[in-house]
Amino acid sequence: MKKKLMCILLVLSSVFVFAQDSIPKPTVVKIRCQGTINSIPAPLYIINGHVVDSTLLQKIEPEKIKEINILKGDKATSLYGTRAKNGAVLITTKNISDKKLEKLYQLHSAEYVQNTGKEFILTGSILDCEKLSVIGATVINLNTKEKVLSDFYGKFKIKAHKNDVLLIEAITYISQKISIKNKEEITVTLKVNPKEDQGILLKKPILYLYPTQETEVTIQFHFNGTLKTTFPKYDKNWKVMASPNGQLYDTKTKRTYTSLFWDGEIELPKSHYQYNEGFVIAKENLTTFLIEKLEHIGLNNQETNDFIQFWLPILEQNQFNFIHFLVNDACNEVAVNTVHPQPETSIRVYMEFFGVNQFQSVPEQKLPKTERKGFTLVEWGGTDVSQKIKKNEL
Repeated sequence: MKKKLMCILLVLSSVFVFAQDSIPKPTVVKIRCQGTINSIPAPLYIINGHVVDSTLLQKIEPEKIKEINILKGDKATSLYGTRAKNGAVLITTKNISDKKLEKLYQLHSAEYVQNTGKEFILTGSILDCEKLSVIGATVINLNTKEKVLSDFYGKFKIKAHKNDVLLIEAITYISQKISIKNKEEITVTLKVNPKEDQGILLKKPILYLYPTQETEVTIQFHFNGTLKTTFPKYDKNWKVMASPNGQLYDTKTKRTYTSLFWDGEIELPKSHYQYNEGFVIAKENLTTFLIEKLEHIGLNNQETNDFIQFWLPILEQNQFNFIHFLVNDACNEVAVNTVHPQPETSIRVYMEFFGVNQFQSVPEQKLPKTERKGFTLVEWGGTDVSQKIKKNEL
């Protein structure tokens, strides 16, 4: 119902904007039920005599609307000045308490002015509905225009006065406005935006096989998501003749490969992205960092080069990257391999990362080291988890 009301009001506002010009002009108009109209200047919204932001309309139930009036042209500007040059929407409500209305006017004001009084430092925590920290949320004091980010633990600090309004935003979450009283510490809980709560793409997982002698190997993997691409074609399994030098002859395609490739989309629980440790690496240090960490985990020179050649151009799009590795058994949350005959050594590493604007100290992840013995399987892959955190911000 709220969305329908918003759409009706937006359609009405578009009608009187067009009516102000007697000469019709070709235009493309797209109306969204999210509070915006493309290519059309917004009218002035007045609720019970208060000039407000259009977002307030989403907070009023349709049955609480008593009356709606539309003013156009001179009628609008004579009452409200040039602010109403695109028309005015006058709304009268009913059955809403004065106390609730005052709070709505404050949170959804058309203009936020500097409050006077004692300034204090407000500290806060930003959590999701499962009480997990939201990293990299944007916190804006709409009255002072100060902007800060929540840290690795969902914490933030910002200057405030009584009655200041904070806007809290984070990717995949519904934004929230909060009126500040005399409290010096708050906790904010954000709700997930269902339209943005989508899976992530796991890119370039590839497998290498190194038997001690030429061996027929069958590989099945059980991916906890939706498979997108495989090469060579995966049909219930891969069956290859593997040589000690890593050459793989696929018995189905009759071709020779150096590795087996797949990728897919997966939806993991929100708790998966609550990283307690990792690395924040500057763009210029990526190559040295990756060589050191991958070779420590157990990748050889060629495998490390392959990894870096694929991921370096992607990582270098960010000035800094937060990086966390899933190693060996930790990869089973994403996919489980069934290999016959079973390798004596299995080295698996998936890199998860997102871009950040500046360096921030985080607890360093301790990475295991695996020595190669006998028949060895190596697998690497990775994914950009920005949409699950906050793109370019930590």
